[in-house]
Amino acid sequence: MPDLPHVPGVEGAGIVEALGEGAEGFCVGDRVAWIGPIGAGGYGTHSVIAAPYVTRLAESVDFETAAAIPVNGMTAYHMLVNLGGAMAGKSVLVHAAAGGVGPMVLQIAKHLGMTVIASTSTDKVGYAKDQGADHVIDYRTENVTERVMEITGGRGVDLTLNPVSGESLKSDFDVLAPLGTAVLFGFLAGPPAGSFAEDLAKHFRKSVSVRVSDIYTYLVNRPDQFSADMATVFDLLETGILRPQVTALPIAQAAEAHRRLEAGETTGKLVLSID
Repeated sequence: MPDLPHVPGVEGAGIVEALGEGAEGFCVGDRVAWIGPIGAGGYGTHSVIAAPYVTRLAESVDFETAAAIPVNGMTAYHMLVNLGGAMAGKSVLVHAAAGGVGPMVLQIAKHLGMTVIASTSTDKVGYAKDQGADHVIDYRTENVTERVMEITGGRGVDLTLNPVSGESLKSDFDVLAPLGTAVLFGFLAGPPAGSFAEDLAKHFRKSVSVRVSDIYTYLVNRPDQFSADMATVFDLLETGILRPQVTALPIAQAAEAHRRLEAGETTGKLVLSID
C-alpha cells in the first residue's frame, strides 16, 4: 500500500497541457490516453506521465471510452500475444470473463482467430456471449474441466488466462493441451492452492508452462515495446475491434464506484469522470 494521503488512479485520458524536457512525439493540446505507476494521481485533475506510456487518441474516441482501455486492454494484449503466443487456430480459456480484463481478452482473441471459451457466473453468461465468446461455461452450475474437455474433443486448450487462482490453477493444468500455457494475473480467490511440485509433476508429459503476469513488469522493463503495443491496442479501439462497455460516474461518486467493484456488481469498466 502507498503512504497516505494518496491520490489513486493509474490510467486516464485528457489533453496535454505541458511537455517536459526531452518529451517527443506530442504537442500541447493533443488528445491522449495514458497509463502510469502507483502515484500517478489519476483521480486528480492533472498527472505527470512519461512519454512512452502516453498515446494519441483519434478524434472519434471520447475520453471516457479511452480511459477504459490502458490497463485492461494492455493486460489482455500482453497476455495473449507476448506471453500466450496467440494466433489463429489456437484456443483459450478465459476465467472471470465478464470483468474488466475479460471482455478485452475475448474481443482481441476473436480478432486473432482463436477459439474462445469463457468461464463466468450465471448472471453474466449472456454478457460473455455478446463480447465474442464461442462457448460460455457457467462455473456455478457446470464443471469447468469437464465442459472444456467436451468442447475441445478431449484435447484441452492452448492457453488459460486466470485472475482467480486459488483452486482454479489445478483445474487449469487438467484442461491444458500439450505444450499449453497457464497465465496467472490475479488472486481473487487467494494464492494458488495445492503443491506446484505435485501438480506440475502430474502433467509432466504434457510439457505445460505457468506464467505470472503483472503489466507493470512489462511497463518498467520494456518501455519502447510497451509503447508500440499501446498504439496497437488503441488502433483496435479506433477500428471497433475493442468495444468496452463503460459505466461512468462523476469523481464525487468514487466511493460508490469502489463499493460496486468490491461487491462484484459490475460488468465491463467503471470510469470516473472529472468535469
